[in-house]
Amino acid sequence: TALLANRAKSQFLASMSHELRTPLNAIIGYSELLLENGGDLSQLDQVKDLRKVHSAGSYLLSLVNGMLDLSKIEAGRMEVHVDVVKLNAVVEEIIATIKPLADKNKNELFAIAPLDLGEIQTDSTKLRQILFNVLSNACKFTDHGRIVLRVSRVADVNGDHFHFNIEDTGIGIPEHFLDRLFDPFSQADPSVQHKYGGTGLGLALTKRFCDLLGGSITVHSVPNRGTQFEIKIPTVIPALPSFEET
Repeated sequence: TALLANRAKSQFLASMSHELRTPLNAIIGYSELLLENGGDLSQLDQVKDLRKVHSAGSYLLSLVNGMLDLSKIEAGRMEVHVDVVKLNAVVEEIIATIKPLADKNKNELFAIAPLDLGEIQTDSTKLRQILFNVLSNACKFTDHGRIVLRVSRVADVNGDHFHFNIEDTGIGIPEHFLDRLFDPFSQADPSVQHKYGGTGLGLALTKRFCDLLGGSITVHSVPNRGTQFEIKIPTVIPALPSFEET
C-alpha cells in the first residue's frame, strides 16, 4: 500500500510539474522578448523589473524541472539514453561552464586529469548534470577558496570505473547532516538556506542519477575546512533497469 501511494504521489508530481512548465516557459519567453525590445536607457526601471521577472521565472522553472526529474525517477519513468563520448572533452566542457560560477566568489578552479582518459559509454547528459550539480555547489559554498576536480580511471574487483573527486575549501557540512545529505529538499541549516539559497534538490537528483548510471557518490566533510565528493561511474553502463510497471 505504501509503495502504491508513493508511486501515485510521484505520478501526480510528474503530471503537475509538466503542466507548470508551459506557463513558466511563456513567462520567460515574453520577458526575454520585452528585454530585447526595451533595452534603451529611457526604460531603465522597466528593464530592471523585467530582469527580475526573467530571473524569478528561470529559478522557478529549474525547481519544477528538478521536481519532474525526481518524480520520474521515483515512479520508475526516467529514461536513460546511452551514448559514447570522449571523457576529456566532457571534463573540458564542464570546467568551461563552471568557471563563471567559480569566478563569482573569487575561487580558483582546477581540473587534474590524464590527457588520454578515453571514452565512456553512459548517459552523457546525466553525467554532465552530476558533475555540474556538485561543482556548482562547491562554487556556491566556497568564497575566495579553491575547487579541484580530479579524474582518473580505475580497474578493480568492482570493474572498470572513472573516479571523479571534487574537493573544495568551503564552509563544509556538519557531521550530523551527512546521513541525509542526499534526501530531497534537505538543507543543512536554515541559516545556510537563507544565506545561500537553494532547494535541496540538486544532490538528491545527483545521487539518483549516479544510481541510474550504475555508479555511486560518497562525501567527506569538515566544517569550516571543506568538502570532498567522490563519484564513481562505470566506463560501460551496466544492463539498464526495466521501467515497466510492476
